[in-house]
Amino acid sequence: MGQPDQSLTGAIRRLVPMRHPSALLAPVLVGLALTVAPACSSGGNSSEESAGAVPAEEYKVTVAGDSISVGLGASLRNAVDPDVTVKVIGEGGTGLARPDNFDWPTRLETLARDFPPQVLVLSLGSNDAQDLTDSQGNSVVTMADADAWDAEYRRRLAQAFDAFEGTDTTVVWVGHVRTADEQVGATNRHIHDLATDVASTRDWVQVEDLADLAGIGADRADRCLIGDGLHLTVECLDDAADALADELPDR
Repeated sequence: MGQPDQSLTGAIRRLVPMRHPSALLAPVLVGLALTVAPACSSGGNSSEESAGAVPAEEYKVTVAGDSISVGLGASLRNAVDPDVTVKVIGEGGTGLARPDNFDWPTRLETLARDFPPQVLVLSLGSNDAQDLTDSQGNSVVTMADADAWDAEYRRRLAQAFDAFEGTDTTVVWVGHVRTADEQVGATNRHIHDLATDVASTRDWVQVEDLADLAGIGADRADRCLIGDGLHLTVECLDDAADALADELPDR
């Protein structure tokens, strides 16, 4: 994992390429990193871990997920009250599909054990329109087997959410928008539906939707998408962060 002062660019260079073309966006993500890197760190050796636990009197929000979560986290820093600490531990090109690339459930279990925040904002899915593998990269289930894919993805969502069961952390799931790529966009919305269902039996999980937060709705997010058809403009991320800040649990 990277050092606390490494930018998202460094994290991207270390990543194993995803099988879906939407993950192969290094040039775009490098540009994103140049915009938000001073405000974020990535990977298991994040700034929260190197600096130690935030004092109990501070209200800590940790934003985790893929490169879209990094942009959202950077915007959220400017949307919350000055006394709220926002940590960003996003990893570009990651999701729940490829634990051989990055294992989010295990990463979140470590966070819950060692540095539990008051709020975890978890936002991913845009790299997951692909077959699901195990930690060794072996195929577990293909997208062609829709029922089995759903069951396994639900299990991985549950593992991520359940890492914070019994803690004082509220998990805030933020679903992704409908992107330009039809398969990625449809999978984003389907994953949001799966997450909503999994969260419905877990009172420590709150569901939010990036499409609603940014004022996009169910349609393709054309007005908010940058040239790659996947990532959102800073303006739309700022709008979403402002709306999300109002929805965070009370201290």
